[in-house]
Amino acid sequence: MTPQAHPFSRLLAFFFALVVMVGLSGPAFAGQAEMSAGDSSAFELDAPPAIPADWRTLEGLYARVHAHPDDLPTARALLKHSAVAIPRIAADLGLPPGGPMDIYLAPDGATFDAMQPGVPPDWADGTAWPRQGLIFLHSPRARAGTATPLNQVLDHEVVHIVLGRAFGPRPVPRWLQEGTAQIVAREVGPELTDRLSAGVLGDSLLSLEQITRGFPTSAVRAQLAYAQSADFVGFLKAEYGDEAFQQVIFDMARGRSVEASLFSATGLPLSRLDQEWRGRLTSSGIWLKTLVSDTVLLGGAALLFVVFGIQARRRQKERLAAMAREDQLQDALYAALAGPAWSDLPPLPQPSVGPRWIHPEADEPVIH
Repeated sequence: MTPQAHPFSRLLAFFFALVVMVGLSGPAFAGQAEMSAGDSSAFELDAPPAIPADWRTLEGLYARVHAHPDDLPTARALLKHSAVAIPRIAADLGLPPGGPMDIYLAPDGATFDAMQPGVPPDWADGTAWPRQGLIFLHSPRARAGTATPLNQVLDHEVVHIVLGRAFGPRPVPRWLQEGTAQIVAREVGPELTDRLSAGVLGDSLLSLEQITRGFPTSAVRAQLAYAQSADFVGFLKAEYGDEAFQQVIFDMARGRSVEASLFSATGLPLSRLDQEWRGRLTSSGIWLKTLVSDTVLLGGAALLFVVFGIQARRRQKERLAAMAREDQLQDALYAALAGPAWSDLPPLPQPSVGPRWIHPEADEPVIH
């Protein structure tokens, strides 16, 4: 006979499965969000958008920053950052930076949306349009205080411009586009690790072939695809070196397939490379992070409190029932030892007596 799982064990298993699902269901693309070159290419402009009359333009060697006068301090900081970041990022990818990029610093959400050739997603913190070298960012006045630092958002978008220019009309594989942008912009943090951990624990990791074809439409699965893309780019750079990674980019930009480019750089077919990469994830113990997270521990404590409370009430009821049964047994035993109750006994027979003497002050007769 197959042993039945204890109800408490089944409840714990259900709880941890629920935690994995909830852990993956946070806001889509929280922290850093962007429209990639592949998303935006259908809306590329023939000419840059008109700059409002009251805006100012700051020019540098690698970028021009367009901003409202109230945002000039931020514009100067971005121009200074771009002078170092753009050539560094291009060198990291083994690609030329191309001509100067135009960076637009929108003072509010309405301006951010109106200046672009297409409608950006509501969650977008920045967008990049490679054909024209356009980057749109929100001014700090229009951003939450906890948002990703603006320099990181700019670095992320610069990666899209550099890769998009190198690939030209050919689409950049999504995992390469988003994974590289996250690695270069140093956006690999606890949130990404949490998603990978939950993916391993829930046995829901996507294959390399899947993230090469495109990202899932489900927000939860798309978040996992973003995290895995960054992890795969990091895996390539760590295991095979920066030169091999640059060779992959160069080969694909020239039109070679993903499979051929990866085989040339690593010596492994796509299926074998996928096994090595995902095998490293599953054997790393990263899944433990989900189980020991604050959310899981607090949720587990609450669950145990409820479960043990139910068990305590059940034990209390059992004790009360046992006490009632014990009282019944004691009553029965006492009745057996004491005999029938006085009220149940027959009346005593009246004795035979002689002449009766009645005391004159007595209410009842007294027999001598």
